[in-house]
Amino acid sequence: MVPVDLAFTRDEGSALEALAPGTAAGLLSHARSFSPPLYEVIRTTESIRRVVWNGQVVTAGRDIDRQRLKTILDQISETGARSNTLFAQSVRDLYDTVLASGLQRVGFVAHLAVDLLDRNLYERADDCRWWAMTPELRTILAQPEPQDGARETITPLLRYIHSLYTVYTRLFVYDRGGRIVAQSHDGGDDGLVGRRVDEATLQAVLALQDEQRYHVSPFQVEPWTDGRPTYTYHAAIRHPEDGHVVGGIGIVFHAERELLAMLRRAVGQRPDARAYLTDRQGRVIASTDPATPVGTVLAAAGPWLELPNGATASRVIEHEGHYVLLGASASAGYREFKTSDGYRDDVLAFVIETLGPVRRASARVGGAHDDGWTHGAARGGQEYATFYLGNDLLALDAACVREAVPAERMTSAPAGGHPARVGLLPPTDNTAVRHFLWVYDLGRLLGVAAPADTAVQGRQIILVEHSGQTAGLLVDELHAVPGFAPNEIIEAPFGGAARRLIDRLIRARGGEVLIPVVDTVRLFAALRQGEGRLASAA
Repeated sequence: MVPVDLAFTRDEGSALEALAPGTAAGLLSHARSFSPPLYEVIRTTESIRRVVWNGQVVTAGRDIDRQRLKTILDQISETGARSNTLFAQSVRDLYDTVLASGLQRVGFVAHLAVDLLDRNLYERADDCRWWAMTPELRTILAQPEPQDGARETITPLLRYIHSLYTVYTRLFVYDRGGRIVAQSHDGGDDGLVGRRVDEATLQAVLALQDEQRYHVSPFQVEPWTDGRPTYTYHAAIRHPEDGHVVGGIGIVFHAERELLAMLRRAVGQRPDARAYLTDRQGRVIASTDPATPVGTVLAAAGPWLELPNGATASRVIEHEGHYVLLGASASAGYREFKTSDGYRDDVLAFVIETLGPVRRASARVGGAHDDGWTHGAARGGQEYATFYLGNDLLALDAACVREAVPAERMTSAPAGGHPARVGLLPPTDNTAVRHFLWVYDLGRLLGVAAPADTAVQGRQIILVEHSGQTAGLLVDELHAVPGFAPNEIIEAPFGGAARRLIDRLIRARGGEVLIPVVDTVRLFAALRQGEGRLASAA
C-alpha cells in the first residue's frame, strides 16, 4: 500500500513537512480526490472507531461485565487506530508524491513561459536592427530633406514587411528630427505621419553606436500602441556612406495577443492553472486570468519579486481562499539579449494551479488517537464522551449521549431558524434515530468562527438527550469515553460565549490536558432560544 519509490526511504525535506501543520492537514482533507481506495480504507477504520465509541457510551454507568467489555472495546479501538495510522501514512506519502510532482511541474511551466518570452523578444530586437539596414530606407532618409514621395515609397515597403510579420501592431519610420514619415498600419490610418517621437526615445536612438545596438521603450501606452501597453523596439537608420544616423524605425509588438498566446502554450490544457508575466514590481504585463488583467498587481507575487535572474522557485501557498501550487521564474535573457547587449528588463513568470479550497482541519500534536492515558482513567468515576472540535478536545456527560452517526447522513436544513442549525438527520435503521432531528454546529454555538469550507466529509454527529428531547451536534472527530474522579473536575474560569455552555473543566493526564465540559442543560436552553422547541426523543 506504500508507493515503491517511498517504501524504503524517507525524505525529510518532503513537500508536506515543509508546510505549517494546519496547512498540511487542510491539504490532506482533499486526499480522496487522488486516492479513493485508500481514502475508503481510512473511512472504514473511522467507522470501527465510531462503533467502539458508541459501545463505550452504551456501557457507561452500567456494571454488567462492564470492565471486561470496555477492555475488549479498548483493544478493538487500538487495532483500528493502528490501521488508521498505517493507511493515513500511505495517503500522506501518495499526496507528498503528488505535491512534489506538482511543484516540479509549475516551476517548469513558469521557467518555460519566461524562456519563451526571452526567445521571442530576442527576435523582435533582431527584426528592428535588420530592417533598419534596408537600402531604400537608408537612401531616402539620407537626403538633406526627404522628398515628398518618401511616404509613398516607404509605406508599401513597411506594409509588405508587416504582412509577413504579424506579431506587430505597426511599423513606422521617422527622420533624424523624430518626425514620423511613414507607417504600416493595415487600416490605412496615417494619423501618426507628421507626429514626432518623444525626445527621450529620439535621443536614445541617435546615441546608438552601431548596427548591433537597439533601444526598447518601457512596457507602456504610447501614441502608436492603439491604447494598449506594450514594447516598441527602435533601431537607427544610418547613412549608406558614412554611417551616421539619419532616422529610425520603430516596430510595435502586439503584446496583448502574443504574450497571452505564449502563456497559453506554456500552460497547455490544464483548466485549473493560471499564468502571469509581471515586472519586478508585480505589475501584470500578461495574464490568462480575467480577474487579474494587465496593469493590476499580482498579490501572490510579493515574496518572489527579488528572485535572481534565471532562478525558479515553487511553493504551496494559500491564495484567494484556496490552496495552490505556485511556480515563479525570473528571466535570464537569451544569447546576448538582456545578458551582454546593455538592455535590461526583468520579467517574472508565475504559474498558479489550484488544489482546493482552504479548509479548517485538525493538525493535532501527537495524533488524533493518542488514547493511552484514557485506558488508566478512574474506575468508578463519572464517565464523559470526549471528541474533537478543530484542535480542541471537549467532553459531554456520557449519560446524556445516545450515540454518534456519520455526518454524511445529514441533509441540508431549510433557511431560517436557529443560526447554528446546519442540517436535518433522517430516521436510519440500526441507530437510535427514529424520527427527523435537527443538527447544530457546536462550533457556532460556542462562538467559534464558521470555517470557509462547510464540508461534512469525515465529521461526526453526536446525538444528545435531555428531558425527553434529542438534538444532533456536529463535531469533527470522536475520541474516547474515559472516567474521571471528582477531584479531576474543576469549575471553568473563563467567560464569553463559551462560558454560557461550559461550566467545568476536566484535569486529565494529571493536569496536562484540560478538557472543557459542555453542560447539557445550558446547551438545550441555548437551542430552545432559537427554535422554540425541539423534537421529543423517540
